Amino acid sequence: MKIIIMFLFMANCFSAYNVGDAISNNHLNQEFELCYSIPGTSDNVIKLNDYNGNVNGGDYHVLVIDMSATWCGPCQSLIPLFDDLQQVYSNNQYVELFVALSDLNQPYSCTQWGNMGDNGIPNIIDDTGYPVFNMFNTGSAFPSLVMIDHNMKVYYKEAGYYNTFVQDASEIIDEMLSNMENSLILYSDFNFNIDELSDDGDGILNPDESFNLEFSINNNSFYLDALNVTAVIESEIDFAENYNDIIFNNSNIVFGNIEVDQSSTVSISGFVNGDVYLGTHNFNLIIAAEYIDLDGNYSESITTYPFSLDISLNQLGFPYDTNSEVKSSPLVIDFNNNGNNEIIFGDYVGLVHVLDYNGNPIQSDLFPYDTGNQIWGSPASGYIDGDDNMDIAISSKSKHLYVFDSNGLKLDYNANQYLIGTPALGNLDDDDDLEIVFGSYSNDAKIFAINIDGTDVDGFPLLLDEKMQKGVALSDFDGNGKDDIVVGTDDDNIILIDDNGNINFSFQTGDKVRSAPIVVDNGNEKMIIAGSKDGMLYGINSLGEMVFSFDSYSPIYTSPTILDTGFGIMIFFGNNEGKIYAINPNGNLYDGFPIELMEQNVLLPFNAVSGSILFEDIDNDGLAEIIFGDEGSDMHILKSTDNSYSSFYYYNNMPYSDTFAYSSSLNIQDMDNDGDVEIFGGTEGDLIVIDIKEPSSNDEYWNIYRGDYHRRGEFFYESSCAVGDINNDGILNILDIVSLVNIIIDTPDISDLESCASDMNSDGVIDILDIVTLVNIVMSEN
Repeated sequence: MKIIIMFLFMANCFSAYNVGDAISNNHLNQEFELCYSIPGTSDNVIKLNDYNGNVNGGDYHVLVIDMSATWCGPCQSLIPLFDDLQQVYSNNQYVELFVALSDLNQPYSCTQWGNMGDNGIPNIIDDTGYPVFNMFNTGSAFPSLVMIDHNMKVYYKEAGYYNTFVQDASEIIDEMLSNMENSLILYSDFNFNIDELSDDGDGILNPDESFNLEFSINNNSFYLDALNVTAVIESEIDFAENYNDIIFNNSNIVFGNIEVDQSSTVSISGFVNGDVYLGTHNFNLIIAAEYIDLDGNYSESITTYPFSLDISLNQLGFPYDTNSEVKSSPLVIDFNNNGNNEIIFGDYVGLVHVLDYNGNPIQSDLFPYDTGNQIWGSPASGYIDGDDNMDIAISSKSKHLYVFDSNGLKLDYNANQYLIGTPALGNLDDDDDLEIVFGSYSNDAKIFAINIDGTDVDGFPLLLDEKMQKGVALSDFDGNGKDDIVVGTDDDNIILIDDNGNINFSFQTGDKVRSAPIVVDNGNEKMIIAGSKDGMLYGINSLGEMVFSFDSYSPIYTSPTILDTGFGIMIFFGNNEGKIYAINPNGNLYDGFPIELMEQNVLLPFNAVSGSILFEDIDNDGLAEIIFGDEGSDMHILKSTDNSYSSFYYYNNMPYSDTFAYSSSLNIQDMDNDGDVEIFGGTEGDLIVIDIKEPSSNDEYWNIYRGDYHRRGEFFYESSCAVGDINNDGILNILDIVSLVNIIIDTPDISDLESCASDMNSDGVIDILDIVTLVNIVMSEN
C-alpha cells in the first residue's frame, strides 16, 4: 500500500469533482505525461489508477493534488513548500508528491520550474490543455489543492497560497493515512481459464465454450481481520435480458474469514451461450465483509471490484494486421511438412505471407516475399512436379508469376504483362507434371500455360488481345485426357480454348466478364457458367450455345458456386446490389430467392458480396450453411430451415462485423484439427480467422474459392434424374406437361437430364404414353 501526494495543476471545462465524489473509471485511466521527474523515476506516463489498490494488485495510496500555472506568482511562492512537504514524506512508502503544471513556457518551462526546487523536487506533470485542472480545480483559481483518499474519493479541496501549507497539508495526509490504516482493505484478483475439456485450448473465450474463474481475496488491511466474507457477481449492463449470454454456476460466493495478510480463493465455472453478444462483458464482484474495528465496534464493509470477460469469434493470433488490402483468398495447407497447417496469402503491397496456425508470421530468408507490386489473385497449390513438397503458385502485378515450395523459390516467370488473376493448375500436355495456366491484363493480353521449369506448353502463350481480370477455369471438354481453358474477358466474351492453344469458341455477353467462370459436369455434358457486368448469369454448353441467361439486374462480380442438395444442384451467385440468387441448371430461380432480410417489415439487402458464396455444414445438422463476406465489413452465415433451401435465418452471432470491408473470397477449413471449422477471409486491412465452436460434418461442399486449391473452377456431380420434372424445378405440375408436349411435337436438342426426366415409362422412347403417365401423376397429386 502507498499514500501518494500529488501536486497537479489543471484548467476547468466541466463540473469539477467535489468532496466525497468518487473518481470515474475514465478519469482514473486517463494518462498524464511527466515532464520533470525525481531521479530514479522510470515511467514517463502516469494515471491515477496506478495508485488505486483495487486494480493495481492491492497497492493502495492517497493522493494530494495541487494545480498551478507558470505565470502564477503565488504558485511560484509555493515551490519551496512543495519541496518541504516532499521531504517530510520522502521515506514514507505511502506518500509521493506530484506537480501538474499548466501554461508551460509562459514564462517558465517544465525543467526551469522543476529546477527552482531545493529539497524534494516533486515530479511534474505536463498539464497542457488543463486535463487535471478541469477535474479538480477549486473556483477556477491557481493554485488549487485537492486530496484523494485510498478509495479514490475526493477527500479535501482548497485554493490559494498560505504560509502554513506544510503543516496543514501534513495533518490532512496523516488523517487519510490513519483512515486507511483503520479500514478493512480487501483486494480481489481473478484468473480465468477456458475448460480444456470443451474447447480448442487457444486461450480465447468463444461462444459455446465453458470456462473456470478463480477469485482470490487478499486482506491487505493494516490491523483488521475480515469476517464472513461473501461476494456476488453482477453484470455492469444487464445483457441477460436480451441474450442470457454468460451463465455462472454460482454467483453467490463464500470466502469465509480472512485474517490480515492472508487470502482466500474460490473457483466457479461458467458457460458462454452460442448466441452471446460479442465483445467485452463487464462485471462487478461485490464483496461484503464484517469486522471489529480498533475501538471494538462491529462494522460491515461493501467493496466493488470490476472484472471483464472478452467474448470473440476470433482464432488465437487473429485478426492479422497487414496494413494493406487482402484480395487473395488464403491457402490453408501443411506447407512446411511439419504436421501443422500454415496460412498463405498475398496482399496489395505485394507481399506473400506465410503464417502459422496461431497467426505468427514465419520469418525466413524468403518470407514475407516481396513480389514488387500488388497481388490481386489467390495462390494455387498442388504437387506440381510430383515431389513430396507442396508447391504454391501466385501471380503479381509486377508481371511475374512465382512458384514456391518449403525449400524456397522454385520458379520466377516473367510474363512481361500485368498478372492480376488467380492461376490454375491442370494437365495440358503429355507429361505427369501439372501445368500453370493464367491470363494477363495488359494490352495484347495473352493466355499463358507454363511448365514448372518455366518453359511454355506447346501452343502458348496465346495472343488473345482481350484483357482478363479474373482467373481461368479448367476442364477436359473433348475427352482427350487434357484440360481445356475457359476464360472471361473485358471484351465481353467467354472463350473456350483447347489444350493445344486453339480457340474453340467465343461467346459474347452484354458487358465485361469480371466473374471467374466455372464448369459444371454431370458426367454426360458440361456447362460453362459465368456472370457479366450486364447483370446476366450465362449458362453455355460445350458447343458455345447458350443454355440459359438469368437477369439479376445488377453487375455480377462473384464467381458462381454450386450446392448439391441431393435432389438437384443449386447455382449460387451474388450481384452488386447485395442480392443472393440460386438457380437450377435450366436458369430457373429457386423458391425463396433472391435472399433479402426483413427487419421490422423493412427490406435490408446485403452489401455487395465479396468473392464467392461458400457452403459448409458447420453445425453437423445435415444442412449446409451459406457463408460469405460483404463490402460492408460483415460476415454472413445463413441457415436453411429445411432441405428445400428456400427459407433462411442467421446462424449464432451473425452477421459478424469486422473493422474493415471484406475483399476476398472466404475459405472454410479445420485449420487446427480440433473437429470444428475456422473461416478465413481477407479484408481491406487484415486477415480474419473466426472459430466456429460446433463439430462440423465430413461432407464435401464447395468451401474453397474456385472449388479446390488447384483453382480449377470445376464441379462434378451425378445427374439424379427426377422422372417427370422436365424443367428441374422440384415440382411436378402443368409446366412439366407443357414441356413434355413441346419435346414430343418438335424434338429439339435436349439435355440428357431432360431426356431422362421425359421418359416416364422407362421404355427408351419419348412419346404420347409418357404424356398420359405424367398427366395421371399430376392429376392424382392435385
